[in-house]
Amino acid sequence: MVDKKRNWYKYLLGTFISLLLFSNISFSQQKPIAIIDTPAKAVFIDNLDAVYLLTPKDELLKYDAKGALKWRYGDNRYGKVKSVDVTDPLRIIVFYADFQQVVVLNNNLSQILTYSFAYNSSLLVSAIATADNNACWIFETTSNSLIKLSSDFSENTRSANFYQLFDELVFPKKLLVANQHIYLQKPNNEILIFDGFGAFLKSLNLEGLTDFGIRNGKLTYMAGKKLHLYDLNSQNVTTAYLPVDVEIKQIALGNKIIAALTEKGVFLSPAN
Repeated sequence: MVDKKRNWYKYLLGTFISLLLFSNISFSQQKPIAIIDTPAKAVFIDNLDAVYLLTPKDELLKYDAKGALKWRYGDNRYGKVKSVDVTDPLRIIVFYADFQQVVVLNNNLSQILTYSFAYNSSLLVSAIATADNNACWIFETTSNSLIKLSSDFSENTRSANFYQLFDELVFPKKLLVANQHIYLQKPNNEILIFDGFGAFLKSLNLEGLTDFGIRNGKLTYMAGKKLHLYDLNSQNVTTAYLPVDVEIKQIALGNKIIAALTEKGVFLSPAN
C-alpha cells in the first residue's frame, strides 16, 4: 500500500513538473524519469544534464540523467560548503567560505586543484562563480567589490567599490555568471546585474524569489507553487502553476530534464 501511494505521488508530481513552460518544454503529460531518495539541501544540473545533489552532510553526489548515482565527493576538512558551481562540468567549483578554500573537481568529481584565499591577507571572499576560459568571479568583502580572477587565481579585472555604487555594504547570497553577465543575489533577494567587465547595469526585484537559475536567456525561480520565467531580453514573465500538495524547495532546469527538490526527494522529469 505504501509503495502504491508512493508510485502515485511520483506520477502526480512528475506529471505536473512536465507541464512547465520553459523554452521547448511541451504540455504532454509524461511520467517522471526517476526519483532520487537521498536527502539533499540543494540540486544542480549542468549543461550535459548531469544532476548533482548537495547532502546535509556536505557531500556532493553526481547522477546521470536517469537518476543513477555515478560519482561522489566529500571533504570535511574545510567545514561547510558555501556554494557549488557546475557551469563547467569539467571544472566544478566547490567553495568553503569559512576556510576560504576552493576545490576544483573534474567530471568524475575527482579533485584537480585546490586554492586557499587565506594565503592572501588582503582577500576575504564571500562568493565565487565560474567564468569563461577557466576564470572565475569572486566577491571580495574587504574592498566590497567584484574581482575577476584568471585560471591561476591572479587578479584580472575589478569592479567599482559597491559602497560607492549603492551606498551600502553588500553581502552576496548567491553569485552566478551566465550569458556574459554577472548576477549577484543580495540577502533581501534583490538581484544586481553587471556586464562582463563588472560594470553595474541594473537591478531586479522579483516578488517571491528566494533562489534562481538562468537557462536559455531566462531567469528562473520558484515562488509559492509557481515556476516563474523572467525573459532577460524582453522582461516578460511567464509562469507555470504546480498544483501539487508538497513544497518544492528548489527547481533546477537542464536541457532535457527538470529536477524538483522536495522533502521527499528529488524528482526528475523530461523537459519535452
